[in-house]
Amino acid sequence: MAIVGYGGKVTSYDLAVGVKINMDELIYMISPTDSPFINGIGTDGRQLLSSSSVDQQEFKWMDEELLLPRSTVSVLNSTSGATPVSITVGATESYKFQVDDLIVLGQEASGGANEKAVMRITDPDHGTGVMLISEWENGSDWPATAVGDMVICVGTALVEGSDPGVARSADRTIRSNVTQIFGPTPIHMSRTEQQVSRYGVSDEFAKQVYGRSVENVITREQAYLYGIKKNDTTNKRRSTGGLNYFITSNDDTSSQELTLAALQAQMQACYNAGGVPDLLICNPITLGTTNGLNQISDSNRVRTIVDDPRRGRVPVSSVLHEFGETQIVRNRWCRGETAFAVSKENISRRVIQPLVVEALAKTGDSDKVQIVCEEGLQVKGEQHMCKWSALDTADED
Repeated sequence: MAIVGYGGKVTSYDLAVGVKINMDELIYMISPTDSPFINGIGTDGRQLLSSSSVDQQEFKWMDEELLLPRSTVSVLNSTSGATPVSITVGATESYKFQVDDLIVLGQEASGGANEKAVMRITDPDHGTGVMLISEWENGSDWPATAVGDMVICVGTALVEGSDPGVARSADRTIRSNVTQIFGPTPIHMSRTEQQVSRYGVSDEFAKQVYGRSVENVITREQAYLYGIKKNDTTNKRRSTGGLNYFITSNDDTSSQELTLAALQAQMQACYNAGGVPDLLICNPITLGTTNGLNQISDSNRVRTIVDDPRRGRVPVSSVLHEFGETQIVRNRWCRGETAFAVSKENISRRVIQPLVVEALAKTGDSDKVQIVCEEGLQVKGEQHMCKWSALDTADED
């Protein structure tokens, strides 16, 4: 064994300088009510937010959307009783259609009668989204459209023996986030202070380390809800984006109450995009008792899960709706005006350095350590998740 010499008295503090103590497991000792997103355990006994390592400060993932043969009307340009000459969808949405596609109209937005007219696309303009159409069957009965009505492709009517149309391809979307350094938080205490006896505290230094660790995990909890991605390469600073930053496709900015109807509408939007969230993260104040989801007298709304003694398991409630069951994750750090419905399989912590307590150089008759970690949040398939941004909690019970 190599011998390392020190001048004068050798202490364990000298030998400990620079040693990092991995404290990542400490977060599992913190109450789930303090950090329900990071530490919470679901009804399936699994942690709500999984974690995996990453070796770069910026990490990337890919989201993919299929060219599903359906879109919505974006501009009104047809009238009832007359054969229309065009129909308009979003410019990028027009790539979902090609020449000689047959389309029908679903009147979700206008609420009209179920019409049976079928039209044929003769020239889709992928630059503007305007698609020229002609009558195929009962085209004169094509109904008046409203913005938001569904345009549905029911196949193609190519001339027999003809070549295929123009090829279409959909690229994947590359998304990214950055890791954020949480800390370093210093703890500096004299030897005398550590020796002073206090009621209920056997080790004041350890208690301070634990307190700063709890604060660290709460900071991460809030960053994963409301953080904004920014990588300032000039000044070498960075912050990680959270749920509020990444979830943009399904943002309910009109509902003022988190009711079953509001939840059902957002679940429908997520379902139409190809997913159904299984976690509802919200502050209890948004649940209410009069009209909100916490109206437990209605057994169709909330199902109480029986508690069991496993570590970290707490009683939870699940909202039953048309698309299945969504677990309520009550989070005190979630602002009252916002709530998030997410898919557990699509979100995870990406850790470049777990939480560590690192001893700093020994100087004088005192001990000094720092607490630090570095990680970020990965959010896949944001179009399969949703949020509420304008909830009004002023009149909640």
